[in-house]
Amino acid sequence: MTARESIHGKLNKLRQQSKQTGQIQLSASALTLWAEAGIHLLLAAVLAGAVIFEGYSPFGVALVGAAGSGLCGGAALLGACFGYLCQMGFADGLRYASASILTFAVAFAFYDLKAIRRSWTMPLLTASINGAAGFIYLSQQGWKTVDAIYFSLEVCLTAAAVWCYRAVLVPMRVHREDRLLSPTRRAGLLVLLATALMALVPLYIYKDISLGRILAVLAVITAAWQGGLATGAIAGVSLGMAMDLAGAGIPMYTMAYGLSGMMAGLCRGKARLWAAMVYVLVNGGAVLWTWERELPLSILYEVFVASVAFLLLPQRPMRKLGVWLAPQMAGPVDLRAQALVQHQLEATAKAFRTLCDSLRSAFRPPENDNDVATVFDRTASRVCRSCSLRNNCWQQNYTTTFNALNDATPAMVERGRAEGSDFPSHFSHRCIHFSAFLSTVNEELTALFYRRQYNARVKESRAAVGRQYAQLADLLGAASAELSRELIPDLLGDRKLRQRVAELGLDIRTAVYRDSRGLLRVEAEGPGCSALARPSRLSDLSDLLGVPLRVDQPGEDSISLLQQEPLMALAGVAAQKKSGETVSGDSGTYFKRSDGKLYVLLCDGMGSGPDANRESSLAVRLLEQFLQAGVEPRHALSTLSSALALRGEETGGFTTVDLLQVDLFSGEGQLFKLGAAPSYVKKGSAVQRLSGTSLPAGLAEGEQGALDQFTLKLAPGDTVLMVSDGICGAGEDQWVKDKLAQFDGASPKDLARELITDSPKEVTDDRTALVIRIEKRAAGQMKSSLK
Repeated sequence: MTARESIHGKLNKLRQQSKQTGQIQLSASALTLWAEAGIHLLLAAVLAGAVIFEGYSPFGVALVGAAGSGLCGGAALLGACFGYLCQMGFADGLRYASASILTFAVAFAFYDLKAIRRSWTMPLLTASINGAAGFIYLSQQGWKTVDAIYFSLEVCLTAAAVWCYRAVLVPMRVHREDRLLSPTRRAGLLVLLATALMALVPLYIYKDISLGRILAVLAVITAAWQGGLATGAIAGVSLGMAMDLAGAGIPMYTMAYGLSGMMAGLCRGKARLWAAMVYVLVNGGAVLWTWERELPLSILYEVFVASVAFLLLPQRPMRKLGVWLAPQMAGPVDLRAQALVQHQLEATAKAFRTLCDSLRSAFRPPENDNDVATVFDRTASRVCRSCSLRNNCWQQNYTTTFNALNDATPAMVERGRAEGSDFPSHFSHRCIHFSAFLSTVNEELTALFYRRQYNARVKESRAAVGRQYAQLADLLGAASAELSRELIPDLLGDRKLRQRVAELGLDIRTAVYRDSRGLLRVEAEGPGCSALARPSRLSDLSDLLGVPLRVDQPGEDSISLLQQEPLMALAGVAAQKKSGETVSGDSGTYFKRSDGKLYVLLCDGMGSGPDANRESSLAVRLLEQFLQAGVEPRHALSTLSSALALRGEETGGFTTVDLLQVDLFSGEGQLFKLGAAPSYVKKGSAVQRLSGTSLPAGLAEGEQGALDQFTLKLAPGDTVLMVSDGICGAGEDQWVKDKLAQFDGASPKDLARELITDSPKEVTDDRTALVIRIEKRAAGQMKSSLK
């Protein structure tokens, strides 16, 4: 058998070690095993003295059945046999000792069978063996009705006790790290505590004042104060029932403990003195309530002693007990998930409002005068107004004039200009200013065609705006849907965090989530949240949850903790405006989102000076708002390009765009370009030049396919260089690649400054250089990823 061979192997190893060294050295695991064996031996000896129904004691046998066949099982067997033979008569003790021996023998002999390790196998076997031994014993004395009832209850209690004891002892033997108690383990601990206290009921410290009942009252008050009303009631009823079973069997203590525990639970979160006073008063009322039923007055003394002991207990164990008694939740409390979604959508809406305001300022309502009749109306107002024949042509012979102009219209419009032959001879010969009239008609016709073209563009632009807002509506819907499903409750992490918060005595609510990429996010609310931001506390929580954490959105009554990125970015920027200008036409920024994605922006407005700065600054501001709100870079760039194209209809502006996105968790990145100057990536000693063919934002139509996109995979030590076209102009850029190849990574800012200083003197434009170097974050470093 495997168990037997394992024991023999360990004994032989100890024997050889003793012969070779003359001493036996035990490892930490061995000491732990022997300590667990000692616990099993002590528990079995104590539980053997727990007597119910005035002569039945199944709990020592039950512990042997729960302990199994290993060293702990052998220790439990010794403890049970010793307890039964010492605390009971020889005949009664022999009955239960034999049942314990048979139970251990079956578990040892059939240890290798999978069926024996199932949760209900040992409870049924132990109950059957104890029932068989009890049947033989009781058959010799003769059966009574009450004996049959008690015997049946003992068999059922044996099976139930084994199942409960296993829920407590098995996790202890396999050394589980999870110290939080599942409902099954809570129930097992409660049963183990109740049966152990039953064994201590016969121990009296003075007359009929029982040590077991004092400890039971102490347990009920503590559980009620830490666990609340329901926990107090459950603990009170359970331990009260155990005291009644150990006594006369009348449920007097069940009533007194249950009612007092429930009322003491109302004082959860208050000073412990309140809980003790409420318990004492309610218990006293219960005694007076049952005065005629003769509830023992000793309960008053036991409650008084227990309440004093309760007031003297240290605080730290009480906090841990409160964590263990806290009910297991199906998921973390949703504290700020809704607020987070609302914040993201508000940021997106703010970006859209900025875009809308910029477009509204660029629009002008078109004049509604594109009808052909306006050509002759405007000509008449300019030529015929001062003519002596005005009344004759436009009043007396209005119909003739109207028909003449109407006959000339088709040929005039088709040709694009009017000629004298287009008009009837009776009209051209009668008009004394016909040459001036014909010249003015051509001028107004040309103006009409321009207005038609303009109105067509306005109509097209407004249609584009409609499409733009439809796209923005889609983005809002996509962002809302994404945010609604990206936070997944982390049940294990939430339980661990709630335990630690309770141990620290902080009255705050917590929730632990995982986003769609599996990254951890911690939300906390309540007074004292700022204590979680302390470096030592943050390090402790990082060890607890298994990932490094950093503070995001700190506050007095709320705080967010996010998983720290393994990578960080060192940024260096240098810029120089064009000679003679007050401001540079280049604009840029870099920022990191809460999801660990780094964004670097560099925009170069058309020309230089204030106008170029205004266009590039608007592009940077809009892109940053879109990206911060969670909009994908391609959608953000497409929207920006369309918006700048609409603005450029009157202002005629455009801007180049360089956008770098890097995931600081994986190093994966993308570089997007809209008409921008080449960028450079250094990996090791090799430098790669990335250049595109797309038009600047504001010149392209704004479709997603109009931009250049490059996929990057960055590792610690890699460097990305982004420059405006003022660095090289139309000249060669080999010197830029050489500078980057020689860069040792010490100071990105020094490299950016050298590129500005060493750029060709003939370049007459704004100059900007932005250097981003990726580094590995040092262990325990909690600073920002951008330096």
